[in-house]
Formats: sequence, structure tokens, C-alpha cells
Amino acid sequence: MRQSRAVPLTALDAGGISRCLAQLADRPGDRVDAFFEVVEETRYCPDGDAPRLRRRSEAGLAVRLARGRRCWLTSSDRIDAEAFRDAVGRTARVRPAAWSMPAGLAVGMGAAGPGAAADGVDLEPLPELLREAIRRRHAAFPMRIEAFRRRRWVRVAGPVLAPEQEREELLGLVVRTPWGRWGGLFPGLEEGVVEEAALALLARFSAREAEPPPAGRAHVVLGPAAAAVLLHEAVAHALEADRPLRAPAVAAGSRLGAACLSVIDDPTGAPAAVRRETDDEAVPVVRRWLLRDGVVEQLLADLAHAAESEELLPGAARRSSRHRPPVPRSHHLEVTPGESSDEDLLSAAPGGLFVAEAEAGRLDPEAGRFVLEVPCARRIGAGGLEGPVGRFRLVGSVAEVLGSVAAVGRDVRPAAAGWCAKGGERLAVWATAATLLLEDVEVSA
Repeated sequence: MRQSRAVPLTALDAGGISRCLAQLADRPGDRVDAFFEVVEETRYCPDGDAPRLRRRSEAGLAVRLARGRRCWLTSSDRIDAEAFRDAVGRTARVRPAAWSMPAGLAVGMGAAGPGAAADGVDLEPLPELLREAIRRRHAAFPMRIEAFRRRRWVRVAGPVLAPEQEREELLGLVVRTPWGRWGGLFPGLEEGVVEEAALALLARFSAREAEPPPAGRAHVVLGPAAAAVLLHEAVAHALEADRPLRAPAVAAGSRLGAACLSVIDDPTGAPAAVRRETDDEAVPVVRRWLLRDGVVEQLLADLAHAAESEELLPGAARRSSRHRPPVPRSHHLEVTPGESSDEDLLSAAPGGLFVAEAEAGRLDPEAGRFVLEVPCARRIGAGGLEGPVGRFRLVGSVAEVLGSVAAVGRDVRPAAAGWCAKGGERLAVWATAATLLLEDVEVSA
């Protein structure tokens, strides 16, 4: 992927902004920050009546004052001195004379703003590349393909910290077929992306008329992509400090999974295009052990929750947009590798199911119940993988599902968990996962 020439948010006077914000923090424990955001999105759809190539760009800022759990936030769809002055005044809830803005404070887009760069991944060949990958496997079926690229720059300034801007770029595919919708997120057009999408679509095509497996309990082998979704829902969401799992209650030192399962959240270890060094409160991110040998070690926390506990570390705050306050969320999960090959894991589950991908997951933190939506799978026979099965669910308590992990594959690979929409916050989440063997988990239609 070629790097963009656009450099928005580099012309901000971070020192002047920080000095201005410091005037709002007039009580012990006040937290104040200014959040600047630039988003560019390009979508290409060769099918249908809509325009084939659509571009959208936006930019804006927000100023936030937080006291304990209380928060005052003012956002704007512009980045300029007037918008910043207005946001500070509204957030401070004081007379204009009660604070001053430095003369000539630079609050602007920088050398190149939204829409200035057209370089990067060329989306137009992607639909035909995907169709060709499917034809090479002697298949063809109706598809409506949409490819998109999203680039986002953010910069956070506080009374003390004003790190450099953070940038992320992701690529997505959305494919609609007569038997359902498939979507995938990728940190770029690396080798194998189109092939991965083609294999996922072919698996659904093969299972379009297949019967679901019988309800009951079964051994299930999850491929890395499916494991990424499971761990995002059952580990990351369960250990987010704003709404942690309550049944069973989780805290450092409590057992949540099998002894062979260890999970880390490390934004610095994400693919280069989506890597983060600081979070959306200008706090350096940390490599955080969520589970170590199945035992809870840390929760994901932002500044508000870390201030209330000596055990919690900040650095996991994320914002879906400038119009929302930060919340503790995972960014990039890592599974520590085990000792088993994928062939060993399949051999240990004869009569079970192999799940290459999961469509979605849901967690009820109050009840501790977990659901993994599976669009299709394959039976595991004595000689390996056999015929397809149709749509079903894996259900159970979080502790039961994570406790059923009997072995972890030794081969780990990037596997995007997809879009997370918990609490209305739409965020891209990533993972480096391995194949997992689950023993005796509940399968439901």
C-alpha cells in the first residue's frame, strides 16, 4: 500500500491549544482534552444504478471536560480557530471573559486536508479480481460487490500531553448474494486478501442449501477468523471496565478460561496501517495481558475508570467519532500460540464441526451468556473435512465457552474481528489469532 501524501492535523499549535485547555481544569481531578479528526472514505460499486465511485470527507473537533464519570463535550464539523473557541467556551460553561485564547493560535487542517489525496489502493479492479478468483475455482453466482477504503487521522491535545497525530487506513469488501451478505475488513491489499474473500464466499455458496447441524453438544474447531470474533466478544467485551462481565463477576485473579488460553491486547502490535501508539485520550497505549493461562490479569480501562482503581491502567480509550466521548475498548487482540498443528486439532474432534469464520457475536454481560453466529461450517470426519452444514449458533456462558478451549494452534495469523458496535460505538477491531479446539460446546439452530 502506498502511503498517503496528505498530512492533515500537522499545522496545529499543540502547545497553544494545551495552554488554552489548561484554563478549564480548575478542580482537582479534572480531565480536559481537544480531539481533532479527519475522515476520508471512498466507495466503489460497479453494480446497480448508484454512481460507481463515491467519495466522502469530513473534518471536525471536540472539546471535553470530565469530572469523575460526568462529562461535558462540545463537537464541531469544522477545524478552525473559531470552531475551537466556540467549543472551549461551551464546554467550560463560563463567561467568555473567564478564559483567554492566545492570539494567532493555529487551529487548521494543515498542508493537505480531506479529499486532497487520491493515492493509495485502487478500488476499481477489486470486484473483477474477486470474480476471477471465484471463476478459477469453477464457480459463478450472482454478486453485488462494493469495495471501500477508509482513512482517518486523529490528534488529541490535553493540558500537558499533545502527541503526534495517529493515522489508520483500512480496506473493506461487502458482497451481497441471493443467500446473504458477507463483509470483510483488511489493513491493506496484501497478498492473499482477494483469495481469502473468494474462499469465504465459496464456502457460503457450497452451504447455501445445507441443513444446520443437530442441536446438542459437539466438539468445534474454530479457524483463526472465527476465533478472533469469539475472543473479541467473550474476552475483550467481558473485560472492558465500563461494563465488565458480571455473571460471573470478573476481576484480576479470577479464572475465566482454560489454562491453555492467554490473550493480550496490544495496539502497537496491530498491522502498520492501523497501529496506535497513543489512545484517544492522548495516553500511551500498553501491551495488556487480559487473560494469562485463563486467569484475568487486567481490564481495559480509560482515564475515568483508572482513576477509581489502583489496579486499572489507562491507555485503552477509543472514540468512534468526535461526537462521542471515549470508552474503554480493545484494539488488537493477540492469542499466544499453543503447541498443536491444525491437523492435530482436527484429528482431536472426529464427528465435530470446523468453523472457518463467524458472522457475529453477542455478549450479555449481566447474564454472562454468549452467542456466536456461524453462517456455515464443515463436518469433521476420520479422514479430515467433509461436507458443509448450514447456519447455526454456538451458545453458552462465557466461562463455559472459554473453559471449553482444549488446545490452541501453534500457527497464528492476522484475522480482523471486524466492526464492533457495542453501545453504538462503531469501531474496527483487529486480532492475531490461532485455531482453537472447543470441547463439548452447545450448538443451537
